[in-house]
Amino acid sequence: MLTLRDLNRATLARQHLLERYKGDVTDVVHRLAGLQAQEPRPPYLGVWSRLADFDRAGLHAALHAGTVLRATMWRATLHLVTAADFAAFRPLLAPV
Repeated sequence: MLTLRDLNRATLARQHLLERYKGDVTDVVHRLAGLQAQEPRPPYLGVWSRLADFDRAGLHAALHAGTVLRATMWRATLHLVTAADFAAFRPLLAPV
C-alpha cells in the first residue's frame, strides 16, 4: 500500500516536478497529456519548471508552428497540448 508521502512523490514525479525532463517542449507536453495554461500569458513557467535546458524561444516556436497548442480541454479550461493530443482528445471532450 502506498503511503500519502509515496503517493505525493509519485504524483510529482509523473508531473516532472521532482526531476526535469531531458527532451524538447513537444515531448514534455505530450508526456503530461496537457499542461494547465489558463493564465493569460503563455505558460512559460510551467514548461520551464519541468524541462531541463528550457529555451523560451523553443516554446514560442512550437506555439507558432502549431505543434503545441493552447486550447480548451479538460474542465473547460485552457491547456497546453500537442497538436496530435488535441486531435485525439478534443472530439471526445466536445460533447461534455
